Amino acid sequence: MDRRKFMKIAGLSAAGIASTGLMPAAGAACIAEVPGWDRKDKDLFGNRPKGHFSIRQLSSVTDTIGNSHILQTKGGKVIVIDGGFATEQDNLRKNIAALGGHVDLWFITHPHQDHMGAFNEILKDRREITIDKVIYSRLPDSFLDREPDNAADARSYYRTLDSVTEGVDILDLHRTGGRFDIDGIGIMVLGVANPELTMNPYNNQSMIIRFWDDCKSLVILGDAGIECGDKCLAQYGAYLNCDYMQMAHHGQNGCSESFYKAIDFRACLWPTPSWVWEPAPEHTHLKTRETRRWMDEKGITEHHVSCIEKDWILE
Repeated sequence: MDRRKFMKIAGLSAAGIASTGLMPAAGAACIAEVPGWDRKDKDLFGNRPKGHFSIRQLSSVTDTIGNSHILQTKGGKVIVIDGGFATEQDNLRKNIAALGGHVDLWFITHPHQDHMGAFNEILKDRREITIDKVIYSRLPDSFLDREPDNAADARSYYRTLDSVTEGVDILDLHRTGGRFDIDGIGIMVLGVANPELTMNPYNNQSMIIRFWDDCKSLVILGDAGIECGDKCLAQYGAYLNCDYMQMAHHGQNGCSESFYKAIDFRACLWPTPSWVWEPAPEHTHLKTRETRRWMDEKGITEHHVSCIEKDWILE
């Protein structure tokens, strides 16, 4: 999805679903079996993992829209979330190579080009990059046509995944509440595809993922819309509390004001180009300033914006 397409659909949203509470619903914190990792039955808040990860928020080389985050554990394990447009692949390859060239786990939140484009190209031609595991949440083929402008790209991405026959373990995840770890880093999948949410179609399918170590936590929202965010809040509210929150849909027209104000977090990660961070007067459908006002009202003063802090890193 290029800038023109983004500007076309960015203002679309529907009335939010009212949140029903902060704590997880009864039974919500069930443990899903995730092949390749041991179960972790310890309480999320009472027993922190004995590990540490750094966070990289990559900036776009062309000031375009997109999400690209890389985590690295103290032991050198690498976790990538999304990666941006196909045009960002060289920068993404460079950053992965700088960390050793091996990705232990790659999450793709949803099938928009500004999230899976670079990954799609790297998976087709890995060159120096090796990948152990990919986790995504696939949409039914019939659902893809709800966004006609993006359906061909999404199908191409799925064909690439289907073409992998060896060397990469690919998991299509459709159960939430799974808790596992990599090198002592806790990971919990709080949201998967929601095909029952037909408004704001692809964005509301975003995976929502919580990462935590012995001193900090991070929640990735992808492009979660109002309905997707409120569904997760109702089911897993307390698990959304974190130190670092990736702002949904690049910080505009994503999750609702009530969603953000119900959650306890202290810093914002904005995967946001300059033209979304400071929208031109004629782009009234871009709601970034509204979201920034909500953060001011929450008293949040720590913001890491991809178009301002180039390739921001938290060690």
